[in-house]
Amino acid sequence: MADTNPDAARTGDAQPLGAALVAAGILTDGELRQALAAAKQWAVPLGQAVLALGFAHPIQLYSSLAAHLGLPFINVLHDPPAAELFDPAHLDFYLAAEAIPVGRSANRLVLATPDPLAAVRVIARRRAAGLATPAGEFSFAITPRLDVLWTLQTHFDAQFQHTARVALDEREPISSARSGLSTGQRGVCVGLAATLAVGLYGWPLATLAIVNVVLCAFFCAVLGLRAASILFGVNARTRRVPVGDVPNDADLPIYTLIIALYDEAEVLPLLAEALRALDYPRAKLDIKLVFEADDLKTVEAAKSLGLESYVEFIRVPPSSPRTKPKACNYALQFARGAFLVIYDAEDRPDPLQLKKAVAAFAQCDDRVACLQAPLTYFNAHENWLTRQFTIEFNMWFDLLLPTIERLRMPIPLGGTSSHFRIEALREAGAWDPFNVTEDADLGIRLAEKGYTCRILDSTTYEEANCQTGNWLRQRSRWLKGYAQTWLVHMRRPRQLYARLGATGFLGFQLLIGGSIISALVHPLVWIVALVGLTAGSPILAVETGSFATTALAAMNILLLSGGYVLSVAAGIAAVRLRGNHHLVPDTFFMVAYWPLISAGAYMALWQLATKPFYWEKTRHAISAASRNQLKRLANPTHTHTPPEP
Repeated sequence: MADTNPDAARTGDAQPLGAALVAAGILTDGELRQALAAAKQWAVPLGQAVLALGFAHPIQLYSSLAAHLGLPFINVLHDPPAAELFDPAHLDFYLAAEAIPVGRSANRLVLATPDPLAAVRVIARRRAAGLATPAGEFSFAITPRLDVLWTLQTHFDAQFQHTARVALDEREPISSARSGLSTGQRGVCVGLAATLAVGLYGWPLATLAIVNVVLCAFFCAVLGLRAASILFGVNARTRRVPVGDVPNDADLPIYTLIIALYDEAEVLPLLAEALRALDYPRAKLDIKLVFEADDLKTVEAAKSLGLESYVEFIRVPPSSPRTKPKACNYALQFARGAFLVIYDAEDRPDPLQLKKAVAAFAQCDDRVACLQAPLTYFNAHENWLTRQFTIEFNMWFDLLLPTIERLRMPIPLGGTSSHFRIEALREAGAWDPFNVTEDADLGIRLAEKGYTCRILDSTTYEEANCQTGNWLRQRSRWLKGYAQTWLVHMRRPRQLYARLGATGFLGFQLLIGGSIISALVHPLVWIVALVGLTAGSPILAVETGSFATTALAAMNILLLSGGYVLSVAAGIAAVRLRGNHHLVPDTFFMVAYWPLISAGAYMALWQLATKPFYWEKTRHAISAASRNQLKRLANPTHTHTPPEP
C-alpha cells in the first residue's frame, strides 16, 4: 500500500491520508490514533494497518488512497480488464508486482495495483536482473490487492492448475508418485515373488523361517532406534527459543499461512479463533484459506465469519488428483511471505509459534529449510482410542523426531505446523500432489537436496480421532502415503544412499519402510509365535525338527516381548515429558492398539493397488471437547474485538 511518502507510517507523518479517511467518515479519531500506533509498531504503511485492524472495507480504503495519490480507482471485479491485455509470459511479473494490466493511456500500459511504489520497485529489480516485464512505460491505477489476485485466477486458471498438478512430475518425474512403480521396481517385485513362490513350493518351512529371520533382524533395528529415542530424546529436543530473542514487530517478515479445507464448515469457528489468537502483526499475516471450488457449504460458512482482510479465500477448481498437496501447491503460487506454515482446520497452535519460528530460523544457517513444531492432542482424555493416539504422538514428536534430528537422519514432516523458508520450498518442488502423505515425502526430498529440518519447540494442539472408523481412514491414508514415499525414493537406491549417507539411508528405511512393514507383519509375527507354541507343533516338526520349531517360536516371542517393553518404556517417558502423567497406565495397553494400526496398513495396501491417489477424508470437530468449544463460540454474547497493536 502506498502513501505519498512511503516512509510516512514509520515517521508517524501519515496525517494527510489519515485526515482524508476521518473526513470521509471512514475512520474515527480514535481509530486513526490506533491505526497510526499500529503502523509505527509494525513498520507498515497506514493503509495496511487500517485494513488489518478491520477499520475500513478495502473498497473504501483503496478508493480514498487513490484520491490521496491523485490516481484513478478501478474496481476490476465490476469492470474487468480485457483478456487480450494479459500475456501468459508475464504471469510471474503480475504476481511479483501484484499488478494487472487494465488498459492503455497515452501509449502507456495502465497497471492496476494496490501499491504503485512497490510495483515500481519490482519493475526496476526485474529489469536490472534481466527478467521479463511488459515492454514500454507504465502508468498506474489503484485497486484492492485481493481483486488483483481474483483477476489473475480468472485469466490464468488453467496455468495455475497445471502448475499445482504436474509441475513436480514434469520437472522431476523420478520424484513424483504419479507414475507408480518404476520398471526396475516391477522387475524386483516379480523376481522376489518368483523366488518366494519357488521356495514355498520346494522348501516351504525353511523359506518361511528365512523370511522370519530377516524380518526379525529388521525389527530389531527398528527397536534399536526406539531404544535410542528413550536415551537421547529428552536431551536432543531443540532448546526453546527465549522470548528475548524474538524480533520486534517492526523487524518481522510477512508470514504466509496455508490452511487447506474440504467439508470443514463445522470446524471453521474454531479455526477463526485460533488464527485470531496468533501473536503476530496482523498486517504481516498472509493467510490463505484454500477451498475446493465446489465445496460451497464450507465457502459460505467461511464468509459468514466476517474474517479479517488479511485472510484470503482461494478456490481450487475441480481436477484430479483431489488432494491436499495439490491445493497447497495451488495456493503457494500466491504466497507473499518469506516464511510459510501449513495448518489444519482443527489446529490450535501456540500463539507465539510464528515469532518463535522466525527467531529459530535466524539462528540457523540457510540450509535449514523447515522447522517442524510438535503436535499433541487436546482431547486425550476422551476415550481409550484418543489416549492411545496421544501416547503414540508424544512418542513420535517428543522422543523419536528429536532423536533422528540429533542423529542427522531425514525427518518425515508432519502434515501440519511445518514452517518453511519459502524459497527452499519452491526450489525443492513443493508438494507432490499424487502422494497422500505429502509431508513425509517432502521431508525426504528436502534432505536429498541437501537441506535439513529441525524441531521447533512450540506445540500445536489438535483433535485426536475419537471414532474408530474415522481413525482407520486417516491411518490408512498416512500409511499408504508412507508406502508411496518409500517406493518413490527407492527408485534409485544408490543415488538415495549417496545423497543421504549411510546414517540417513538407514533412518529412511527404518522410519518410512519400517512404519508400513512393521504394521503389515506384526499380526504375522503373533501367528508364527502362537503356532510355534502349539502343543507338539506337528506340522513344523516334520521338516525342521522340534528344536528349530522352538527356536523360531522363541525368537518371535522375544521380539514381541522386547518390542512391548521398549514401547511401554518409551510411552511412559514421552507422556511424562509432555506432562500427561495421567496417561502412564494406558501405556501398558498399547498392545491392544497395535492391531488397529495393522488393520490400517492392510487398508492402505489395498488402496495403494486399487486407488493410489484417493484422499480419505478425516472428519473433524467430532469430539466432545470440540463440540463444547463450538457451543461456547455460538453464544451470542461472544464478540470479536480487533487486537490492540
